[in-house]
Amino acid sequence: MSSYQDTKCVCLWDCLVPFTRFWGIFTAVVLCGVGADVTFHHHIMGVYVIVASVIVFFLEITWAITLFLHVCLRNEYSPGLRCWDAVLWIDLWKKSVLYAAFSVALFVRPHRLWLSSVAGVMLVLLALMYLVLTCRGRMEVKETLLQDREESYDRFDDMTEGVDDSLPVAGRDSLEEQDVILEM
Repeated sequence: MSSYQDTKCVCLWDCLVPFTRFWGIFTAVVLCGVGADVTFHHHIMGVYVIVASVIVFFLEITWAITLFLHVCLRNEYSPGLRCWDAVLWIDLWKKSVLYAAFSVALFVRPHRLWLSSVAGVMLVLLALMYLVLTCRGRMEVKETLLQDREESYDRFDDMTEGVDDSLPVAGRDSLEEQDVILEM
């Protein structure tokens, strides 16, 4: 019974990263719509929401851009990749802080539009998902450091049984020496 519960939990952890990525892109699209609606109603806050949606969308697709850069550039290291490393510095918990800050602005100035509150809630949920992913990453690192990996010690078979340590005798002719060498 315990292994079934562990399997369900592992499956949830495995689905959390793709779901968070999907939720982030979906949130960016909703933010863009809210920004367009707020701008349509002649509020300056709409421009802020559109810029926030572009930032959220960019941060949510960084994994795909990183994959593309690694495929295209392989082992080359250029100054452009140094800039990209600065973008990758904004990772899990830093994204959650940024998204929470964006959501506060949506809650403070909703301009009587219920969509602003919906987008704010979506950003808060996205920030919480990134906090959970941060905690998950730290738990996995601690588990791998604390667990004793005994299976890695015996991963190579003992091959001393089939090895012949004797040297060929110098008095034999070359054909016999070759047979002895091939047998080794």
